[in-house]
Amino acid sequence: MPGSGAAALERARRLEALRVRGTRGGVIPPHRSMVGMPWTVWRLATTLTLGAGGLAALVLALPALGTLWFWIFREVRDRVFPGIPLGDQTFTLPFGIELTLPVLAVGTPLPDQATLLFAGGITAAVVLASFLLSERWIPLRYLLRLLAFLQATAIAFFAVAPEAFPYRLQDHVFLLLAAGLVVMALVPLVLSFTLHVFDLAFCRKTLVTVALLAHLSIFLPLQVLLHVGLVLQGTALLMPVLFLMFGLLLDVLILVAFYGWALSWPGTLERSEAPAPVHLASRKRRG
Repeated sequence: MPGSGAAALERARRLEALRVRGTRGGVIPPHRSMVGMPWTVWRLATTLTLGAGGLAALVLALPALGTLWFWIFREVRDRVFPGIPLGDQTFTLPFGIELTLPVLAVGTPLPDQATLLFAGGITAAVVLASFLLSERWIPLRYLLRLLAFLQATAIAFFAVAPEAFPYRLQDHVFLLLAAGLVVMALVPLVLSFTLHVFDLAFCRKTLVTVALLAHLSIFLPLQVLLHVGLVLQGTALLMPVLFLMFGLLLDVLILVAFYGWALSWPGTLERSEAPAPVHLASRKRRG
């Protein structure tokens, strides 16, 4: 029929327009995590500024960060570990940058036979509890079994050759603080290649970068001091699990948590109810 082609084209255009409208007529923009805005000079400049500038600011703040960590260690030591000497150890960074990290001069307590038996019973109870959980708790099941497996290997090691354990509690403290510093240095760079390509305002990208670095600067020394307290109470038997599951892994998960928090903020398209960028719409039509 004459004109049927034009009518069909008009109908397709109307359907395309209605497809992004909600029940109240508003535009339904794509989630900010699925929208990579076109690169402009401003976006490139702000991304480089947040990446390189954030790393440079962290390097300049290292002396203050070291002072803050020494203060936290001293305050916690005086209240929780009285009498334990507070020492320091130098951490050498690239380009000759050095940072003095605090350490507690304390011995590494090794487990005796009674401690091994008690830990074995607790580990067996954790495994049993993982089988008693319902299907909805499957992730927790596997987490408990992983923790039990790591703890069981530690029990077996200390039962056979406790004197061969090569790590001191001071080494544990130094490694965790050094690894945390590496994570902090990676924060501006990682966010530059991930978060900053999404539809978020420059001030919000700056906020999440500063907030994440500030959080880690307080969290890291407190995390390490908690490890020290647990090892002094539970002996070196806890060190492998603490290091593998509640050390660097926990620091990385904090980065992931802040990243997810930032992507939950409304983007520019959502606040303005603007349709998807043209390059995305055309890509959808070609697909």
